[in-house]
Amino acid sequence: MALNGELLKQGYHVNTEDKVELEDVKTITVIGKRWFQRTYGNTYNSAQIMVNGRTVANLPEDYGYGSMYMQRATKWLDAHGYVTLEHYEHGGMSPLWQYCRDNDIHLEDTVIDVPRERDL
Repeated sequence: MALNGELLKQGYHVNTEDKVELEDVKTITVIGKRWFQRTYGNTYNSAQIMVNGRTVANLPEDYGYGSMYMQRATKWLDAHGYVTLEHYEHGGMSPLWQYCRDNDIHLEDTVIDVPRERDL
């Protein structure tokens, strides 16, 4: 699959062996990590995405503060067919929490602020 090959080149870990069908998704867990670079005032994040208790992706370090780890995870889940979100004309998409609520999927997300970049 070309998409997965491209993601692996970018540092993503993608689990294709245990692909879950859309109708079988019961739980989605996103564990984010954030690191604040004091020198320049930037924030970076990474995320682990789990579907039905199994890790399906580890998103590598990227720039973004606040809940950007969740936005990245949402985009990844939509792109890989774990959820089917409505895409708006202006480029946005419907929120993951709303999709999960409407489709009886338990959504959990948490974030850990880590002290060092290598902890991402």
